[in-house]
Order: sequence, then structure tokens, then C-alpha cells
Amino acid sequence: MKNKEIITRIAAIGFASALLLTGCGAKTAAKTGDKNQSDIVSEVIAPNSEEEALAAELIERNVTSSDKVTLGVITAAIPKLKEKYEFEKLDTLKLGSGGWVYISDKNGWFDKLLGDNNTSVAIVEGTVGNEVQLMERDELHLTNRMLYPYLLYKAQGGDVTAVELSEDPSPGIVTILVRKDSDYQKLEDLKGKTIASWKAGCQYVALIEQTIDLGWVEGTDWTYANVSNSDIKTALDAGEVDAISVHPFANINNEIISGNFREIANAKENGVYTNYGGASVTFSSTEFANSHVNILKAVLKLRQLVNAYIIQNPEETSQIIETITRDPAVNTAWYNDRSKETFYSASAPLSQLIDDTDNYQNWLIENTEEFTEEGRVDKQEFFNSNFFE
Repeated sequence: MKNKEIITRIAAIGFASALLLTGCGAKTAAKTGDKNQSDIVSEVIAPNSEEEALAAELIERNVTSSDKVTLGVITAAIPKLKEKYEFEKLDTLKLGSGGWVYISDKNGWFDKLLGDNNTSVAIVEGTVGNEVQLMERDELHLTNRMLYPYLLYKAQGGDVTAVELSEDPSPGIVTILVRKDSDYQKLEDLKGKTIASWKAGCQYVALIEQTIDLGWVEGTDWTYANVSNSDIKTALDAGEVDAISVHPFANINNEIISGNFREIANAKENGVYTNYGGASVTFSSTEFANSHVNILKAVLKLRQLVNAYIIQNPEETSQIIETITRDPAVNTAWYNDRSKETFYSASAPLSQLIDDTDNYQNWLIENTEEFTEEGRVDKQEFFNSNFFE
């Protein structure tokens, strides 16, 4: 089934998939070298022998949810990364904002890792939807989105390359919500009704998969409304639509926590979305990635460690993020728990990641107008082999 509305090209791919993890404001924050020592929130930790051993192990393999990542492990890992990699010359590494970037910055980990190389880190805000253009202008070097917009960038000719892919999400990363006073109890009750989502985000794809699975034909069995993330909560609350399909970011999950909205469905269990389509991608421009392999490998390992630390220390880390984004800590921790699988890097071999992603591309070509056979991306171009072993 082809959807009748076509989203705009690269510049209009809004901030749906990273609203929680991307601040809004100035394009770049201060470089990490500009901060006062009083801004560093963690004390210097002397790692114990177990933390030293785990750090040495995690340098050589992906961090998993079973690894207990402490401040000591991160402290021990940083000098090991400096020993392992010979960093390329780089004045400033420009990172898209997000939870792991904020936590690393606040703890001084970027400076500890890259300071001896005279490389500072600049945090780039408001990147989502503008990644390709910013990378072309050398204003952004590394950021993160979900697989749907990344593949769309590639299909539209964006010169970007994936350097890391997350594990697949659980169904709860997408939720279908109704008002608390509605009579709808399950997705099937919405037949003949209007469901809103935002085509710029992959929560739209999860919704389409569910309706296809039910055998519904859009325009006959249900009505789709394309509503931006900034307006979608209001649309449901005002009764303009019957339900919404969203990622339950901090701006949405407060309505769930308060009981104003009810969840009646999530992404399809063991479906296209939860098997590979909802994974998260870390990417760079091809030129930058190929020219700074060692720096990026070290920073990606730091990201793995910090992401695990965030998930394992939700109260502490969400409170730190609240001081920066102003999102209430409880809401940040709530969504992080819903999306925790995507905080860990995929463990499958590269060949499987390529095949799974190509299967997702096949599904997108068959079921959406945003993707076409003419725009198919060569599956060997999905991932940068320098970063996948």
C-alpha cells in the first residue's frame, strides 16, 4: 500500500526521532575546554582492579546490558583508549547534542580523552533535520538518528556513512495513545477513525506496519493525519484526532504518567520495526569518517560506556540532563527506559546488519512513497566497514 502524502526532502525531515536528545537553541555550545572546573560534576575516581579489568575488556568488544559500567570503569577506559588509538590531528570535534554528550561534557571526559591531542569538543544544538547540510559545511561531525531518516538521507543522495548501529528496540519505543475518556481499548477499535503521526519520524512507519498487519486500507478503513510533533499532543487533547502514534518523549510521556492519555498499542511485536527498522544509527560524513577513524573509534567507545552508565544510573544522569535541557528528570528517565535497547550497540555480524537493513529498505520501498526502487541504496553503502568488525 502506497501512502498518498509525500514528505519533503532532506531539509524538512524534522526533529521527531531525537526530540528528547537534542537541545533547541544556539547552533553550538561552548567548547569543552572553555568550562570551569566547578562545572565538572563527578569526582576523580580511582578505579579498582575489577573496574580496570572490565575497562580493558570493554575496549575490545561492545558494551552490553549485562556489563556494570561505573564511573571507575569509564575513568579506567580513557587512558586505555589513548594507548590503543593514535589520534589524527583535529582542532575541534563537533558532536550533535544528546544525553551521552551532555554527561561526558559535564564530567570532563572529552578533555581527558582528547585534550592531549589538542582537540576540543563543540556541542552542536538543533541539528535534527539539518545533519547533511551541516556535515557538508563541516559544522557537524557525528550525530545520531533512527534508521528511517538515515536511509532517506542516503536515498536522496546525502554523503553520510554509518559508523555504529544500535540493538533493536522493544515495542514500547512507539506508543499509540488515546484520550483517557475515550472508549477505545485496543488498536482494532480505531477502525474507521483518524490516527495522527508525523511522517518525518519512524513512529509513522511503526503505525503503517500495524495497519497493514490488520489488513486496513488507508482512506477506507482508517484516516491518516500528518501532524508535527509540536502539535500532535494538542491535536489529541482537543479531539481533532482519535489517536496518535508517537515516541513517548519527555514532552509526551507526562500525559501518560498523569493519566491524561492512555496507551492502547505499541509497535508490532516481532515485526519489521522491532526487528531492525527501529534501530538507531550513529553517522558522519563519509570524508570525515574516513579521515578520522581513530578519533571516532575512541569517541564511539566512550559513547558506548556512557550510554550504559546512563541506563544503569537513571536518577543521577537524568537530573544532570535536566539542568541542560530543562526536561524534567522523571520524564527523561521514563523514556530512556522505554528506549534502553537502543543505548547499546548491535552485536550481530556486519553481514547480518546489512541484510536486515536491506530487508527494511525493501519494506519501505513496497509500503511508502518516500522510498522508491529508483532511489534504492546499494546495501554495501549502508555501513562504513572501518567501524564494523
